[in-house]
This record gives sequence, structure tokens and C-alpha cells, in this order.
Amino acid sequence: MSKRDYYEVLGVTKDASEKEIKKAYKKLAMKYHPDRNPDNPVAENNFREVKSAYEIVNDAEKRQQYDDFGHSAFDESGQSRRGGFGQQGGGFDDMFGGMFGERQQQQPRYQPQPEKGSDIIATIEISLEEAVEGCVQEIKLPNNPQLLKVTIPAGIDTGQRVRINGKGNPGTLGGGHGDLLVEVSLLEHDVFRREGRDLYCLIETPFTTAALGGSLKVPTFAGFINIKIPQGTQAGRKFRIKGKGIKSMNNGLIGDLIYEVVITTPTELTEKQRGLLEQLAELF
Repeated sequence: MSKRDYYEVLGVTKDASEKEIKKAYKKLAMKYHPDRNPDNPVAENNFREVKSAYEIVNDAEKRQQYDDFGHSAFDESGQSRRGGFGQQGGGFDDMFGGMFGERQQQQPRYQPQPEKGSDIIATIEISLEEAVEGCVQEIKLPNNPQLLKVTIPAGIDTGQRVRINGKGNPGTLGGGHGDLLVEVSLLEHDVFRREGRDLYCLIETPFTTAALGGSLKVPTFAGFINIKIPQGTQAGRKFRIKGKGIKSMNNGLIGDLIYEVVITTPTELTEKQRGLLEQLAELF
């Protein structure tokens, strides 16, 4: 197969200057370089052709011989048939200073990195007593038949979470597991209502006790206690017992136990009771 004219290969005229030849070579070498055209035999052949052309026409003596005798002045390796001229002209690596190799060393291709797995969020319901005292709950994780025991600290509230390290989803490429986040929801209690660290309790108070005063037996988590009801107590009045609420999970502060008076009125009266109340009403 006949070789193409070297000036045609480089896209320059026969009287092109050294600067024009270098500029044309640089543009074509960048275009056809194997690093930019992996597994492309056409681009590889074009690159070799451009490189061969540049090695001849960029060398003054070789260029003169090529202008005089054409391709016949050189053997297959590009060496002159008329005595040789030492080393070949500067090639692609000389011009670009090993640019592609250096770039590959300085900016290696992206390599996937190990990544930690995502967290798993599990929601559980516990009683107010369990929240006050703390407890141990069993959690079933997705795709895992075994139950995991989780310690719920005393004082936890609805919406708060317990983190268990390394019990989440597996990572990629050897990355560690994510975490398990156990979010708590408190069940409604029959007697007490929680607000932060404080506990509230409605206490039914007979209207006679509220009017005359007296002692009333009220519940706590530890049993029952008696509190004093002053004479003339009105519905909605609150009695606060300091430090009998819930101990905070975060800072250890303890809330209060607050009783709110609800006046109870009898729905059925005996004749004697009705008579006495009517007398009382007349006095008022």
C-alpha cells in the first residue's frame, strides 16, 4: 500500500514553517492518541502515521531528503538510506513531556470507595411505666429471623431514639454496617399523662371534701399516698409534689407529679341526703 504524502498527513503545505508543523502535529496527535481512543485500531493507525510524518518533516535534514526523493529516501523504520542521522526527531513524548502519563499518575481514574451502609429505623411502643423505669425490648430486623434485644433507658419519651451501632444495613465494597435507630412511642396510660418530665393525674374529689377540706388518697407509680385538700378547693386546682415526676434521659433532671382536682357530684341521692342538701341550699 502506497504511503500518503507526509505534508498531506499533517495537513500542512510543503513550505510550512517549523512552528506550523509542530502546531499541526500536536493537534492531530492529541486527536488520535491511544489514551483518548482506547480499543480503536483506526485511531491507532492514524496516530502512527502522524507520528512518522512528523519525525521526518520536523527534522531539517530528513525533510530535505524527503523533499528530494520522497518515501524512497527512507527505510520502513524512517531511517535515512543515505547514512543515517543519529537519533530520530523529537516524538510525541518529547513534545508533550509525557503529559498523558503524568496526568494518569496525578489524576487517576475514579475508584469506587467503601461506603458505610444506611441506617435502619424501627419504631416500638412501650408503656409509661416502661419509659419511667427503663426496660429491655426485643426488635425484629428486616431479613433477619433473630430477635435483637435493645435496652431502653429510663426517662425516654415519645419520638426519642436509641442508637445501636453496626446493626443497620451492610455497606458496599467492605464498608461497615449502618446503625439501628429505635424510635419510641408511648402508649396512653389510664391514670397518668406525661408532659416532658412532669406527670399529671386527675383526682376525683367529693364535693363535700372540696367544700369542707380533708385528706384524699391518690395514686403514684410506687403506690398510694394521702394529700391534704384544703377547705373550699375548686375544680381545676392543682397540687404539685416536687421531684416525683420522671427523670430525664439526657440531663438527669427530675420533673414533678401534679394532681388536678375534678369535683364529683353524686348522681343518686337518698331522701335524707336530698333533704340535707335542700337545707344547705336555703342557708346559701
